[in-house]
Amino acid sequence: MQNLHKKIMLIIFFFIIGMVPLLSLLTMPREERAFSENENRFLARFPQWSFDRFQDRKYMEEFENWANDRVFMRENWMMLRNWTERLLGKTEVEGVFITDERMVQAWRGYNEAAVNRNLTAMNDFAERHDVPVFFMLAPTAQEIYRDTLPESASLASQKDFMKHCFELMPDITPIDILPDLERNSQRYLYYRTDHHWTSLGSYIAYTAAGQAMGFSPLELNRFRIENASNSFLGTLFSLTLDRSLSPDIINIYTLSEGDPDVTVSVNKGTETATHDTLYFREYLDVKDKYSVFIGTNAPIIEIESDLGGVEKRLLIFKDSFAHSLIPFLAKNYSHITVADMRFINVDYNTFFDVSDFDAVLFMYNVITFSEDTNLVKLNAGKQER
Repeated sequence: MQNLHKKIMLIIFFFIIGMVPLLSLLTMPREERAFSENENRFLARFPQWSFDRFQDRKYMEEFENWANDRVFMRENWMMLRNWTERLLGKTEVEGVFITDERMVQAWRGYNEAAVNRNLTAMNDFAERHDVPVFFMLAPTAQEIYRDTLPESASLASQKDFMKHCFELMPDITPIDILPDLERNSQRYLYYRTDHHWTSLGSYIAYTAAGQAMGFSPLELNRFRIENASNSFLGTLFSLTLDRSLSPDIINIYTLSEGDPDVTVSVNKGTETATHDTLYFREYLDVKDKYSVFIGTNAPIIEIESDLGGVEKRLLIFKDSFAHSLIPFLAKNYSHITVADMRFINVDYNTFFDVSDFDAVLFMYNVITFSEDTNLVKLNAGKQER
């Protein structure tokens, strides 16, 4: 019986070894730039051959990436691997903790030199421009729900990191939203399967911004809350493929009365698209549902709001956490320019004049800010004041 079991296992092993590559070749996407909706990215291209690239191993590295992206039933194998790790007692899969209530992206620290370069670039920017500059640094779910994570996880303190950053910014006003989020931690502030905060989390950040920046945030009871989707599976689900948690709910907040007319212009470098809404509802029909909030990342987005004669202009440097915050800010600022330095490779003065704005807001989440290296591009504008 034992010999029979070994034979069966060998047959299964060799079947997998032989059939998976063959099935991968037969079923691989035919298009050159196939798109993975689950991972929200294009799959790797087939590499171009050259002897030099083969010698320095770049060709083989790219070929390996291409082959890995096209393994037959790739996501099923990923799901099986992650399920096996969970079965063996692992609480962290692909850098994500899975608790009974949510998935939480792990953050264990930062490169101090890189962060200090970002802070220096922001301070230099504030010194060059005679405009009030503010900095909102958003904690991720890890900090709010830290008590639910394993004590042995060796996670870094985002609270200490935020304090460190704020202390090194003498010419920039910090917006510390952590206390308000902690007071509301029992509410639906962060998605269960995605790294972003929810619309409610964004609203709480909006009220804190108003107190710091000098505008009057609208009361929550003035908003109509629309349940736009009950089937959102976000970025953390894409990493874990764990279906033990319920899909997330996406809510859209609009004013019950007098919601302002808006014009949203999205500049993606080669073209500009204009919309009459802050909510791009076509994304509710695909996996990347968070992009319902002003669309996907773009170099420059311009938002004009008809506020009945109120003329206030805001410039925002941001990551994607700002996307669900901006619709609230558009109730208080008649013009918002949104700049994403990850996609801007020229002097920012090419797109706007900082002196035209009443305020500047840097808005990043802790993880992105600790890893991003693009804010040093702000130095390209040093010649302008």
